[in-house]
Amino acid sequence: MADILIGSALTNENGLAAFTGLPPGTYKYVQASAPTGYTLDPTEYTITISTATPVEEDHTNSPTETGTITVTKHVAGFPNFVLPGATFKLADSNDKPLVSVSSPTDSNGAISFPNVMTITGTPQTYHLTEVAAPAGYEPNTTEFNVEVDVGQTAEQNVPNTPSVQGALDITLTDANYTEYGLQGSNYNLFLVTP
Repeated sequence: MADILIGSALTNENGLAAFTGLPPGTYKYVQASAPTGYTLDPTEYTITISTATPVEEDHTNSPTETGTITVTKHVAGFPNFVLPGATFKLADSNDKPLVSVSSPTDSNGAISFPNVMTITGTPQTYHLTEVAAPAGYEPNTTEFNVEVDVGQTAEQNVPNTPSVQGALDITLTDANYTEYGLQGSNYNLFLVTP
């Protein structure tokens, strides 16, 4: 006896395809088409319906082509002064989240989002927003639009302003005549890292 096609269901914005009103029995299902930019899973899956409790199945599709987004957190105006501890939200161009809250930026102020879907000839744009700023820094509320090409790494620098901003004034004078300020001396300032 041949298998009987019961129907088709398109996944919704949450990725759910629902079939309801199924009588008890053995069923099989297969993915008939994949979303744009993703590889089809041709596997036939078999399930048994025996109660009114829905059978729940979870599956994934892999992007056909990918790129990477790398974020670097730093102090505003000081790109070499990196900041660990910031978290981010990454969403598609329609603000549908891929990651609602990322891991924190590492000791190099960096976090990477590998294997984000993109399409040759049609780079994909993702929205990146800071969820939590590093301790002692004001949140950066900018929504960054990051364009990702196939096989490439898109880099996004995200600065933060310190909550408390200090200052340093160095006065250089003649050792014998302290009222006489010396012009033309250059000082370097270094952050002492813990």
